[in-house]
Amino acid sequence: MANYLYARAEYSDAAKSWQLVKDCVAGSRAIKDQGILYLPMPDPTNESDENKARYAALLKRAMFLNITGRTRQGLIGAVFRKTAEVDLPDSVNYLIENASGDGTSLEQLSKEAVGEDLDTGRGGFFVDYPTSDAPEGTRPTRAQTAGRLAHIHLYEALSIINWREDVINGVRKLTLVVFAECYNKVEADEFSFDVRKQFRALTLEDGVYRHRMWHEGDPYETPQLDVYPTDHLGKTFDHIPFYFFGAESNDARIDKAPLEDLAEVNVLHYGNSATVEESGFISSQPTLFFTTNIDQQSFEVWNPGGIQIGSTRGYSLGSDGNAIMLQASESQLALKLMQEKENQMLMIGARIVQQSGQNETAEAARIRYSSDNSVLGTIAGNVSEALKRAILDAQLYMSGKADMTNTVFWLNQEFFDASLTSQEVLALIQSWQQGIIAKSDVRTKFRQTGWLEADRNDDDIDAERAEEPAIEGDTFTNDLEPITEE
Repeated sequence: MANYLYARAEYSDAAKSWQLVKDCVAGSRAIKDQGILYLPMPDPTNESDENKARYAALLKRAMFLNITGRTRQGLIGAVFRKTAEVDLPDSVNYLIENASGDGTSLEQLSKEAVGEDLDTGRGGFFVDYPTSDAPEGTRPTRAQTAGRLAHIHLYEALSIINWREDVINGVRKLTLVVFAECYNKVEADEFSFDVRKQFRALTLEDGVYRHRMWHEGDPYETPQLDVYPTDHLGKTFDHIPFYFFGAESNDARIDKAPLEDLAEVNVLHYGNSATVEESGFISSQPTLFFTTNIDQQSFEVWNPGGIQIGSTRGYSLGSDGNAIMLQASESQLALKLMQEKENQMLMIGARIVQQSGQNETAEAARIRYSSDNSVLGTIAGNVSEALKRAILDAQLYMSGKADMTNTVFWLNQEFFDASLTSQEVLALIQSWQQGIIAKSDVRTKFRQTGWLEADRNDDDIDAERAEEPAIEGDTFTNDLEPITEE
């Protein structure tokens, strides 16, 4: 019998690494909640209450410095320091403000996707249209007839448990993808509910897209949902409207998570921190040693309150007595290991949070960050490509036609402030006036360097200029003087 619960071996192998990164990104509480997974017990064979109490104290004192999460935030900020280039046809223009149906904007959806790509190197966009309330046994109506909207949903790597690609007519196509999701089972009390699992399978059967969904425990033969979605024109899809994005490429293969190496060192740094904090707690407490030649009875008479550390009273230790306070010196090994791991984290990818020297030039900074930016640029490009393909499928639901030419979505890949000198601006204008480049090339360069807002397209600028009054004293001509070579 078919098993919709089946998870591919590659998924099971990679899931632990993905969870490691996600726990690091979540911060100290998530790391400490995992207990011995990230901070092993010093003596795991000792099951005494005393040893457990010691471990609890060790766990409480340990410090998790969340370099992984801070680096992730900085890298996402680098991508979205400039607004994405977006221009959509009217049929799907609503996606800009409400891409996933729950009020998430297209930019926010892409921001979550970039974060997921950094965490796991994997994710995907699923384009869906709500099924109609048609009688049982009938197919969903067209989008226009039902009066509903297609939306784009982001699926994290941990939710994509199974997939398959096959070569059809010489082209590799996605023929199966299965998602593990959660849904709320409402109880009798209106305020309580139970979170349960459900599984969604998208398949390509004889060249036709099929969409099914089961609640956990449902028989395979009786899914909760079983439809063959159609586009606006009533045609079935010849492909699954789901698109992977990765850290290296946008195929179904699992790419290495960009933040995985950093997270591993971050956890080791956390372990060293626990050792340093415990060592400091123990060795920093001064211990009093004393000797005396008087007997026990006389000692108790002369020191009725016993010996206490402090300067508010004195003690009698006899004619030959002596007292000394000892305090252990700090251990340098664990502290050195922490410092080495901090340097390693900076080398791996945390340089974005490192303060550069005052004398560092902009060009030196670009060189220093070039490795991180090449990975980040690939991620931004992959997410842009996958999301644009998803937008085109949304157009099939809403209008029956995918308008590739007039659909623009591209995330920023300029992670440093570029600038133009007055001479460079003059050279650009002259190149345009002499017919070497087009006006759109000039404006594109201005957008890249911040002279124009990234979301101001050529049509908006031309429309605004047409409404402006003519500037007196200035004339403009399209008659260009011929360029002669000497």
